[in-house]
Amino acid sequence: MSTIADFGIPEILTGGLLQPRLKDRWRVTFQGMGGGTNANPVSVMATTITLPTINFEEIEIHRYNSRAWIAGKHNYDPITLTFEDDVRGEAHKVIQEQSQKQKWLTGAEGAFLGAAPEGALYKFVTVIDLLDGMQQVTDKWILEGCWFTSIQAGELDYSANEALVVTTTIRFDNPRHEIGGYTAGKGVATGGPGTTVA
Repeated sequence: MSTIADFGIPEILTGGLLQPRLKDRWRVTFQGMGGGTNANPVSVMATTITLPTINFEEIEIHRYNSRAWIAGKHNYDPITLTFEDDVRGEAHKVIQEQSQKQKWLTGAEGAFLGAAPEGALYKFVTVIDLLDGMQQVTDKWILEGCWFTSIQAGELDYSANEALVVTTTIRFDNPRHEIGGYTAGKGVATGGPGTTVA
C-alpha cells in the first residue's frame, strides 16, 4: 500500500489525502486592458494577485421576542495585483495606457482630464487560471468589468537591492468561477475550464 493512502480520515475519504492547490501555480491574462497594445508584459511580470472575496449584507428581522437574519445584496471586494516593473517599462506602459482610458491625467498629448463617457470604453476582463504544475488548468476565475481604482508606482530606496514593485487595485463588476474538467495524473482535460496550455 502506498504511503499517501495511509493518511486521511477513515470512513470519510477513501484513498487517502486530496492534493491541495498550490499558491505558486497560476497565471493571469487580460482582455482589453490598455490602449490597444498587448497586455502580456503585465502577465509576465505579475508576482501576486488576490482572488475574489464575496460579502453578503445581513438583514435583521425582528419578531416578537426573537430575531433572525437573511441574506441581502452582495458585493465583491476589489482584488490586488502586483508586478515587478521591467527596466524598459513595458508592463507599466500598459497600466498607464489603461489609466489614460479611465481619465487622461499624465502627459500633455491628450485631452487633459478628459474622461470616457461610458464604462464599456475603459473596462477590461481579467482571467486567473489555476494550474496543476503540468500546464493543465484546474479551474479559472473570469472577472468582468474591471478597472483600476488604485495604482501605486512603488518606492525607491538606495539601500534596497530588490525589484521595483507596482501595486494595483482592481474593481470588477462580476466574477465567474469555473471548476472542473481536470483528470488527476492524466494531464488532459475532460471538459470545462481544464485546457492544456499550448
